[in-house]
Amino acid sequence: MHKSIIALGFILANVAAIAQVNIHLTNSEVTEILAGNYNPNDYQPSVSFTDPHAIAAELSSRVNADSLRSYLKRMSAFETRNTGSDTISDSRGIGAARRWAYQMFEKFSNENESRLKISFLQFDRNICGITQHKNVVAVLPGKQTPDFNSSQTGIIIIEGHLDSRCNTSCDTSCLAEGMEDNGSGSALVMELARVMAKYEYNRTIVFMLTTGEEQGLHGAEAMAKYCGDNNIPIAAVLNNDVIGGVICGETSSPPSCPSENAVDSTQVRLFSGGSFNSPSKQLARYIKLQYEEELLAHVEVPHLVTIMTAEDRTGRGGDHIPFRSAGYPAMRFTSANEHGDASNGPNYDDRQHTSDDILGLDTDNDGQLDSFFVDFNYLARNAVINANAATMIAQNVCSDLGFTVEQST
Repeated sequence: MHKSIIALGFILANVAAIAQVNIHLTNSEVTEILAGNYNPNDYQPSVSFTDPHAIAAELSSRVNADSLRSYLKRMSAFETRNTGSDTISDSRGIGAARRWAYQMFEKFSNENESRLKISFLQFDRNICGITQHKNVVAVLPGKQTPDFNSSQTGIIIIEGHLDSRCNTSCDTSCLAEGMEDNGSGSALVMELARVMAKYEYNRTIVFMLTTGEEQGLHGAEAMAKYCGDNNIPIAAVLNNDVIGGVICGETSSPPSCPSENAVDSTQVRLFSGGSFNSPSKQLARYIKLQYEEELLAHVEVPHLVTIMTAEDRTGRGGDHIPFRSAGYPAMRFTSANEHGDASNGPNYDDRQHTSDDILGLDTDNDGQLDSFFVDFNYLARNAVINANAATMIAQNVCSDLGFTVEQST
């Protein structure tokens, strides 16, 4: 999502001043689960699989690049997922996209003993002329109910924004397939819901697709407010945004890729806010440490996990920010290379925030895409890093983020 630094400050100030209202979950069972009012025994799998080290060993083989490709192909068919686009059509717009995502989460649940519980998080706010909006959430109940008095039971949120856009934030007529921004993050969240529903975790895990990110982080703000208002503790928020592309554009918000058409398929950037010892910075370090200690031995293609100093790219923002602003540990996964800075000026030729943010090209004119802008194997590897981090936090593997780090002199 592109903004100048001044515009970002203006939008976030208005988010605080004109907050979302009537925020609620449409599934009462999910409401009770997040409130901790449930019996964990009701959600146990028939075969218990809880060892985090064994889960880590399985993840690379279970996250499927072809599955990710299929989700992205389906998302591209909606033509636009702009927050203000059609909510009634079955084939075009944000309404069709979120209903499809809901149905896919239900499918994953049915394949895993109905252990995922699906809901919309609905909220009211005027965005692009539409006043009611919905995030899609799939909840995997933990063995330990959430408790504000315990550092070992806060929920984990794995999120990505489902909405897309062209140059103008409320242009609902343009083709806005949004494959890198942020079909890639949405596909990652969906695949992890499919894969992780097999396992039994101590903490509750929430897989969430937000809306309204491109107009001011509104969907994430709604969830952060809902959790705060209802005393739902959050242990970690893993935000995935622009996470599947490997090609560097002519423009790219710094700090970013070195030169146009440079390719990087073996690095991922972790952005987080706060001081050197902030909870969000500690979360980013934890993710990198657990990748190196738990996952690295099991992967075929090692990744460089780079912890960035800034909370986001220069002049940019994402859905981790409302959670960090509310006091929760939150960070963002982003590709090493981005295809543009979304400035959309007269000489802007990159794909981000244009109708060219598509899945790929048919170079031989046979009716099939054969050259892709999203690298599905790279996206799968980033999904595994997410899943490993969530697993280790969920099973309380050295997951107390209250430590401090001393810089050497």
